[in-house]
Amino acid sequence: MPHTRSARKKANPLRQAGLKSTPGRRAVLSLIEKTNTPLSPDQIYAKVGSATCDRATVYRILESLDEAGLLQRVSLRGKTFYLPEQSDHHHHHIVCRECHSTVCLDQCLISPLEKKARQHGFHDIRHSLQLTGLCAKCAS
Repeated sequence: MPHTRSARKKANPLRQAGLKSTPGRRAVLSLIEKTNTPLSPDQIYAKVGSATCDRATVYRILESLDEAGLLQRVSLRGKTFYLPEQSDHHHHHIVCRECHSTVCLDQCLISPLEKKARQHGFHDIRHSLQLTGLCAKCAS
């Protein structure tokens, strides 16, 4: 049975993103993919353990995974958290400021602006949009 593009990406997302598949990257990506809420770098380091990689390496791994589009970075109350990118297309999330629950919004309304920027000669365009709020449980 032939593999589809998404099946190949799932099989080895690091290599598909052009990254070397190191034990540290595999451990960090696996941990983030298994969580339902954003994790801080310190939480990630505590869970992957110092036997896998040191704290500075965790930060470098998170940066490389973010740049490769394998996870998303969110900022809540001045702290940085990471959550998995579970789609093969660009979209945004809303994160509860209290419990950090996350909802995928599965679309991006900024993409037409990027197209317009390309028409003006811009290249390698990137953006980030962060939505936060209180989920129904925390708001009640």
